[in-house]
Amino acid sequence: MLSALTTLDALPLNADGTVDRTALPAPALATDRCGTQPGTPIQEIVRDLFAEVTGLPRREVHADSDFFRIGGDPEAADRLLARARETLDVEPGGRALYEAPTPAGFAALLGDSPAAATGPAAAGGDSAVLPLRLRGRLDQRALEEALEDLGRRHEALRNSLLGAAGTRLRSLGPEDHLLDLALPAASVDPWSHLPLAAELARAYEARATGATPHRSPAGLDAAPRAIFGDLEPTPLPGSVSRAGAASYGTLEVELGDELHERLTRFAAERGSTLFMVVHTALTALLSRLGAPDEITVAAPVPARDSAALRGAVGPYGRILALSVDASGDPAFGELLRRVRESDLAAYRDADAALAALPGGVALTVLQETGDGFEAAGLTVRPDEAELPLPATDLGLTLTERQTAAGAPAGITLMTAYRHETVGEAAAASLTGQLTAVLEAALDDPEAALSRLRLVPGSAETGVWAGESAALPAESVASLFTAQVARAPEAIALPGMSYAELDARTDLLAHALIAHGAGPGTSVLTALSSLTGFSVAALAVAKTGAALLPVDPALDLDESLKPVVLLLDETADLVLPAVPGAARLVRDEAADRLPATGRWPVTDADRTRPLRADDAVLLLPCEDGTVVVGPETVAAATVAESADAAWLVRGYPDADATLGLLGALASGARVHLPDGSLAQAVPHEVLRWLRQEGARVVLGGADDALSALVALAWTEGAELSVSGGWAEGRFVIEQLPGGPPRPAPGYRAYVLDARLRPVAPGETGALYIAGAGVAQGYAGDPAGTGERFLPDPFGGPDGTTARMWRTGRAARLSADGMLRVLDRPAQDDPFADDFATFVVLADAAGHQALWPAGAPAPEGWHESHPEDLYELCLDHINERLNDPF
Repeated sequence: MLSALTTLDALPLNADGTVDRTALPAPALATDRCGTQPGTPIQEIVRDLFAEVTGLPRREVHADSDFFRIGGDPEAADRLLARARETLDVEPGGRALYEAPTPAGFAALLGDSPAAATGPAAAGGDSAVLPLRLRGRLDQRALEEALEDLGRRHEALRNSLLGAAGTRLRSLGPEDHLLDLALPAASVDPWSHLPLAAELARAYEARATGATPHRSPAGLDAAPRAIFGDLEPTPLPGSVSRAGAASYGTLEVELGDELHERLTRFAAERGSTLFMVVHTALTALLSRLGAPDEITVAAPVPARDSAALRGAVGPYGRILALSVDASGDPAFGELLRRVRESDLAAYRDADAALAALPGGVALTVLQETGDGFEAAGLTVRPDEAELPLPATDLGLTLTERQTAAGAPAGITLMTAYRHETVGEAAAASLTGQLTAVLEAALDDPEAALSRLRLVPGSAETGVWAGESAALPAESVASLFTAQVARAPEAIALPGMSYAELDARTDLLAHALIAHGAGPGTSVLTALSSLTGFSVAALAVAKTGAALLPVDPALDLDESLKPVVLLLDETADLVLPAVPGAARLVRDEAADRLPATGRWPVTDADRTRPLRADDAVLLLPCEDGTVVVGPETVAAATVAESADAAWLVRGYPDADATLGLLGALASGARVHLPDGSLAQAVPHEVLRWLRQEGARVVLGGADDALSALVALAWTEGAELSVSGGWAEGRFVIEQLPGGPPRPAPGYRAYVLDARLRPVAPGETGALYIAGAGVAQGYAGDPAGTGERFLPDPFGGPDGTTARMWRTGRAARLSADGMLRVLDRPAQDDPFADDFATFVVLADAAGHQALWPAGAPAPEGWHESHPEDLYELCLDHINERLNDPF
């Protein structure tokens, strides 16, 4: 069959009378620009395959385009048949393209049948606006008559006359007009815009040239319209069901051409379509937000199987209820296989279930309508439209663009949301999360759904996280030494430079080493002076020993065996003796003595060389003695450096200690207020912080810090505070222009019984992850294994990580704030008396309890099979002498 036919008045000849082939014009391939757009999902898929194998832009391939007239040849036909087998799961036969060479005919040959019903009729919003750009010399009388003709031909346009409500003609310049047509939303569908342009051009040309107008009614062969659907879409987790009037808002984001190209290539490699890939991502997101295993999405699709319907303006689409089984935490690639199978089955089924609206989530993928139609010197082209939307709580419409050559040129993602049930903030967050899931799936399509990363810092996901940060694997001593080398003369403490602080800590460290301090030991401190405590804390870090800061007014845990006690005079009067421990009492006059010379501490001085995982702090608490590593100190060095304020009254606790070490390791200046500052008055504290240029708050009562953060949010001030538990410290930043958020490296999860992030505003179990997680409980492998658990989202560099189970309920509110509740979570899987568990282990030797029904996070393997809770702990306890 010929690919193209070109006629010439005469053949070019050579001097000898033979045909001069070099002078023959290139054949002009037919592109059927006057054809209609595909009218069913299967026709759309076939059209895309036609464009792919012929190398044409999609807009130049229509439902009636003949494959061989647009450039197809036998070799291309073989490629098309192979792609059809791969994408549509059918065997078309070797001569299928010769028997049905158009997308519409080929789709019918493959079993594409007319829909039994269109609809349902429920639409979100009152109207749709389908504007047309008119360029060229306009005959307004001909336009008026053409609109009248269209009203007789298309029921949806019967009232669309110039001067009528909803119809407006605007002049944009010489020979440039915009015709706005506002129509009832239920009277048209998203595929009416291009036929409207074609029909107006046809009617206008007839009127402008005096030809006979075409007035026969269109859409007579449409299937009956369903009023009600069959299956309700899955409710958006966290949305509030409300009856009554609905109002809608929209927002748009752009997906760049690079992401568009990756998605297109990924879809082709998997024998699927862009819609199927996005449908998979949406299903994965809804599953992660807490939706049930069977997830149903509303999907508007065209139901215009005939040529007459493809050219009609009206409600000739159907809203399918596409259901997918997302159970078992499948990999994204496996879920895509399920989606593809389900979508294709629904596309081919004339009686496929329709969505029962209102409610749920809708997904549509469209192509940019760039075609223009010539009519008696006037070009009629669709302009940016307000398309009709189904009556769902959230509607996602992706409009693809292509370059002139047919390459991916980006996607506009428009999100329509119902104000009463979702709201703008949640819609924006969900849009960002969908994009994040798509990108994560492209990076690792074999990752389980539970491993796909969502948008960091989003309060709508059950994941509250600061910027991802790879922490330096260095000891506190190394971090401080590097800072001293960078800026020795910088002020560290009131009246003391970093060089002087370094010299004083070296002297004390040598004294502590002489008394047996070193890695594997601990040094108890009870010092209320900022300078004295700073020198002591850094000196202990330089020895490699763990610091044990205490309040002398509290009873000392007898299980603790420090080798040295560093006390001020008040603590010396209160604390009892510890057998075998040296007792050093600090003289207040020591601060006034000059630091003489330098005596750096080296590994040769220590009992053994320092390691990056050496304990920094030992902290007695209700569940045992918590061992804290250097991660939380290292996290301060990757955040933006800022001066700190020491608001500790009395003896510093563990949180203030870690904050102080982090400040000094990152080169901050620590300010100390005088006694006149009313620390209980947030306005005075914030004023003083601004005056001193300090942003990081160390110490302070919890209620005062909460009030201070709220005030900083209101006034747009920068602030950083910390708190939490010994096992799971947390640092929060308040920056201008937004609500408080976790600092870099810190994360909190609110998870359901399957260890998935809960939906917006829902309550779940709280877990602390990231830089603030301690190493475990000293000498208690079982206690460590049941509270320090595998992080299902892993570390920032793809390594394994652990999270700490708080045992408390929490929720992330719509304003981006974490609300910790004073009660246990009802769906905490570790509190289920009837559940069974396994023991997981990672390459670092950590062992932890894990629900038997939950998928193991990447990098963790089962080291003990499914068993009862206590028996799993017995297995972990067998490792009593092993490190954490």
